[in-house]
Amino acid sequence: MSLQDLVKFITQQAVIQMDKPTTLRKEERKQRKSARASLSFRAFGIIPMAIGWFFRRK
Repeated sequence: MSLQDLVKFITQQAVIQMDKPTTLRKEERKQRKSARASLSFRAFGIIPMAIGWFFRRK
């Protein structure tokens, strides 16, 4: 992929994003944010969840 193709692709994506209504963009952002895992899980993996289960059981 050449630099010119990359610039063309990025420009097209930016124009598509700017043409969307603000409400639609905000709704998509909320959906992406709610679908993400928590920060502790993303940063440290499954260990915080396992420790939480261990202490909740006691």
